[in-house]
Amino acid sequence: MQIILNYLFLFAFFIQSLIGFSQSETNKWYFGGNAGLDFMTTPPTILVNGALNTVEGCASVADATGNLLFYTDGVTVWDQTHAIMANGSGLFGITSPCQSCIIIKKPGSSTLYYVFTMAGVSNTLGLNYSVVDMSLATGMGSVTVKNAPLFNAPCAEKITAAKHCNGVDYWVMIHQHNSTNFHAYQLTPAGVTSVAVTSSIGVAVGPPYSLGCMKISVSGNKLGMTDYLGFVDLFDFDNSTGFVSNWVPLLSNFSSYGCEFSPDGTKFYAGSFGVSSIKQWDICAGSATAIAASEYSFSATNPWSLQMASDGKIYVAHNTSTLGVINNPNLAGVACNYTNNGQSIAPKSTYRSLPNFANSSFAPPKPASPFTSTMNTSVCKQVTFSVPAVPTQSVIGCSTMGYSLNFVLWNFGDPASGAANTSTLSNPSHTFTAFGTYTTQLILYYSCTGGTDTLRQVITVSSVPSQTLNVNGKTTICIGESTKLTISGASTYSWSTGVVGSSVSVSPTVTSVYTVTADMSSCIISKTVQVTVNKCLGIDSQTYNSLIDLFPNPTRGVFYIDANSDYEVELFEATGRMLISLKIIKGQNPLNIDNLADGMYYLKLKREGYQAIKRLVKIN
Repeated sequence: MQIILNYLFLFAFFIQSLIGFSQSETNKWYFGGNAGLDFMTTPPTILVNGALNTVEGCASVADATGNLLFYTDGVTVWDQTHAIMANGSGLFGITSPCQSCIIIKKPGSSTLYYVFTMAGVSNTLGLNYSVVDMSLATGMGSVTVKNAPLFNAPCAEKITAAKHCNGVDYWVMIHQHNSTNFHAYQLTPAGVTSVAVTSSIGVAVGPPYSLGCMKISVSGNKLGMTDYLGFVDLFDFDNSTGFVSNWVPLLSNFSSYGCEFSPDGTKFYAGSFGVSSIKQWDICAGSATAIAASEYSFSATNPWSLQMASDGKIYVAHNTSTLGVINNPNLAGVACNYTNNGQSIAPKSTYRSLPNFANSSFAPPKPASPFTSTMNTSVCKQVTFSVPAVPTQSVIGCSTMGYSLNFVLWNFGDPASGAANTSTLSNPSHTFTAFGTYTTQLILYYSCTGGTDTLRQVITVSSVPSQTLNVNGKTTICIGESTKLTISGASTYSWSTGVVGSSVSVSPTVTSVYTVTADMSSCIISKTVQVTVNKCLGIDSQTYNSLIDLFPNPTRGVFYIDANSDYEVELFEATGRMLISLKIIKGQNPLNIDNLADGMYYLKLKREGYQAIKRLVKIN
């Protein structure tokens, strides 16, 4: 039982954790001098209602359907009406860093957001976080925790984040000023860890400025960093441990600011406002030397921040009322198709800034096919399910790192079935509690870098077992006869005549239908049986016209005289001795000769102006 409860807890937790960042939540951008873009449309719609006015760092967030929630410059938080949020001023960020802040939704929550702020090199406030609760202030949100400290030392002007390989948690990454130290803090459903994972690698960032940005690729396996003093570096990032490794120096004399990865993780870009150019490297080139040698440069006017968007393009801030656009960032060289004034934000200006996001928010869904469901034809209301074929290698980037399916969790959408409503089997069977329509969910939980997928299908449970109810017995009889109907194939039976059991005897005088209800594997099903009743005119059927009929003939005792008028009737045995004399009326008249011996008899029927004789045979 405890194992089942654990699975139920895991299922509930994974459902909550899936209420995480998606591309829609990155679709509202507020940045620069009151500038904004809405990526819910193609091309994006220019927004001019923003209250934020900052030269550099900023972040914004929308809900799962793309509606704005709030935005910040690291010092002030504005709500969706562009008013300062309750308790939303006085955050310990400063507006001058390249990346002053980043917003991450708390794993497992639908209403709590962490705002991480970085105070730069000028003081020891370092890295802090505040918490926004969107369930407060009638949905406008309030800052409930403010300026909780994480790192009390000067930081380089860089902060980024990436999804943990468990598909739930996040890593928040900063770089210590005048040091080679990277610090990674883990954000979990329980909150943010106070002890960082520290990696000492690369060159010391600063002094004096520590300008430049830091980004982690969509797949979470690469980290890139730029610096105003002239270097561009590439590293491996392990999103299962938070460690940075394998330093690849790309440039040491390129005064750089913004950087970004292509959506597929195969290219890395860095811009220099000093020489008005952007450089591209092919991460898939192979060795560190080959990657550095793959450099391609193209002209761009004063490129500052670079940021990927949900439309698959990279946008470039260059301190004007337009943005540069790398239209095809996954393609090498000139095919990346850079447009210097590709997106207007007029009448506003971008300055140096674009909003900062965790690039894992832009990960495309894995192409998992639907799961299969098969109705069990031998067990009532039972359906067998199968996990679909899933990809075993990441579709992001060129590395050979793959992922495998570590864990599956089914929810059959049938809470009345209790603990049986969930399963961790690959091919489970579930017996639904009733006929009807159910929404069944399958969570695929992958190994590191794979994250999770949730598949949903509507299952209609309406069939009954293919086993048939078998009826034996005579279903065509002569009028006056009886027949015994016997049924098999189930456990209990009830007939429409009121008889309970596997057999029933019936004596219909006209063709009749009988219904039997049976319990088969917990299914209550019915079958109908028709008993056809014939007159059975027998030996005398061609002797006379249809004015008078005798049936059944032969008879075992009871027979019927079906006459077109009233008659006097006399019954004689073969010797001529009269045995019975009576009067009948028009229609069917029963006569019982069960007490007579078997043999041939004659029936004389008389009325005024008419007389007929008919033969009748009595048998056992």
